[in-house]
Amino acid sequence: MNKTLIALSLAAFMGTAYADQATVNALQSAGVELTDTQVAEIAAAEGSALVAAVASLVASSDPSVVSAIVTAAVTASPDLAVSIVQSAIAAAPSQASTITSAAVTAAPTQAVAITTAAAAVSTSTSSTSSANTGTAPVASNNNEASPSV
Repeated sequence: MNKTLIALSLAAFMGTAYADQATVNALQSAGVELTDTQVAEIAAAEGSALVAAVASLVASSDPSVVSAIVTAAVTASPDLAVSIVQSAIAAAPSQASTITSAAVTAAPTQAVAITTAAAAVSTSTSSTSSANTGTAPVASNNNEASPSV
């Protein structure tokens, strides 16, 4: 019984470590340059922490590599595709179409879910940035008491 429990625990740990290393390997294979800190952060992350690490990488990277980052991350962790897209768009809204396209290419069976999530994030991001501040425009001569000559 103890041997079985130890074997299952070890297998679960190794599976997690392998999956996280798979993301690092996919990013590096795609030509994405990572610092030692980024490698350690991504390799140690799983689930929402991995999504946040990818979004941080997208936000801090040159726009020319955003597609490679998203493609690699979604390919390595297809179960996180929608979350990766949402977080990446929130981190780099100007790259929304690139992020969406890369994710759909990497996980075509999730295309509807990805594009729906991307549209929702893009809409909320743009409505937040163009929110009405509550101030009305003021006319330059809005004083009805003064006579016009």
